[in-house]
Amino acid sequence: MFKHLSLSCLLLTTITASSVIAAPQVGQVSSVVPDAFKSDKGCADDVAWKPAKFPQKFNQKNCFKTNDGGSVTLTLKSDNSTLVIGENSIVLVDSLLENDGQGNFIIKPKIQKGYMGFNVKSNEGHKVDFSTGTAAASIRGTKGVIGGDEKSFFVGLKDGHLTVFDSVRVTDSIPIANGQTVLGREKFLVLNLKSSGDTAFAKTLVTLLADSTLSLEELEAAVVKADSAYQESLASSAAASQAPADVANKEDQTTALKVPKIKYSSYDSLRCVANVSVSDVQGDDVRLSSLMDGTPIAEVGVKRNMSKRLDLRSGVHEYEFVVENSAGRNSVKKTLGCYPMKPFSIKLFGKKYESITIPPEPPIANFDGTIMQTVQFQIRVPENDPSFLNKVTVRQNGKVILQERLSQIQNLDYQIPVELNRDMKNRFDIEVIHKSGYVVKTSKVYGVSK
Repeated sequence: MFKHLSLSCLLLTTITASSVIAAPQVGQVSSVVPDAFKSDKGCADDVAWKPAKFPQKFNQKNCFKTNDGGSVTLTLKSDNSTLVIGENSIVLVDSLLENDGQGNFIIKPKIQKGYMGFNVKSNEGHKVDFSTGTAAASIRGTKGVIGGDEKSFFVGLKDGHLTVFDSVRVTDSIPIANGQTVLGREKFLVLNLKSSGDTAFAKTLVTLLADSTLSLEELEAAVVKADSAYQESLASSAAASQAPADVANKEDQTTALKVPKIKYSSYDSLRCVANVSVSDVQGDDVRLSSLMDGTPIAEVGVKRNMSKRLDLRSGVHEYEFVVENSAGRNSVKKTLGCYPMKPFSIKLFGKKYESITIPPEPPIANFDGTIMQTVQFQIRVPENDPSFLNKVTVRQNGKVILQERLSQIQNLDYQIPVELNRDMKNRFDIEVIHKSGYVVKTSKVYGVSK
């Protein structure tokens, strides 16, 4: 038992007949924390890996890989069920949207290494079936974490319940509920842990299961000890954060009104939002506002210490985020870029294919027989501003003849003189990448013959 173990998940979602056409958009990458990568052709060592991006659809045979601190969140649009690939993990989308004959469409992530958190809604027709070479389980309306590699696996539940089956001896099964974790190595081991289903604690389980020197009894003792230590660390962190709050509450009753504070944390250039946090909030008369290039664009009231997401405007601007009350104001300034993903196009001048017939080279001294043309095109972006572009590349028969990046891009109209090769097709491929990541490609062909 457990000689060849690979962990996989099936996510089944019932879709009505009218929505079958939209099936490819059932799931998408909704969040990425670097370092995280995506491959379009499986998980082999020699495949090409690119940084994972969001929002982005994922397809069959896509593979995701994360390093220290990395994660990828996959969300189902039908009911917002989520799968979160943890750090140092490799997960293959083995199959996507298979009809099981009953209107169900299936997503099958296969965990080759690491772990994955899950939060699956209890809607009728929605469930997660995960299986290994020797174990399987069905999930509906549950929240927890699963993980493993080719030699071991684990499942921990924070909410809900499920049954784990031995896929070799199908009569063997282990039911578990919220607060329980099942470990699989030589046999099933069920433990009642306060940290069951916690994705942060899952990293500890991965490390302990990977230690082949531990017997099953030693593994159980190590996991129980790690659970207690993890809960103690959570309690200490909570106490540390609560103590300053208690002191502040007492001071609020005896000291003068404080000026609130604001801290900038991050921004999203695609969603066009900035994330800030406000602290030292007292009373109801606290205002949080945004200024763009010195002009107010938004203002909201704040009644407690909180994190807030503020809208940005398209393009690159200088923002000032201000929090104030009757005691004074604090602010933070940032120059931020907002590049929402919008379709754009490339207009070619002339036909996409032009045939040029030329006479033989004349017997004229010092005449090199050069054939010149001009490739002319216009980039049509909604903003009508070249600063929204990331890269413009033009290739002639596969060879780069022009490439401009970022500040090098000064115009949207291009007229490129080119030299054509005789007795062959001359293909010019044009690729334009927007700062949002949106890519548009087109091509122009000159056929030269005598």
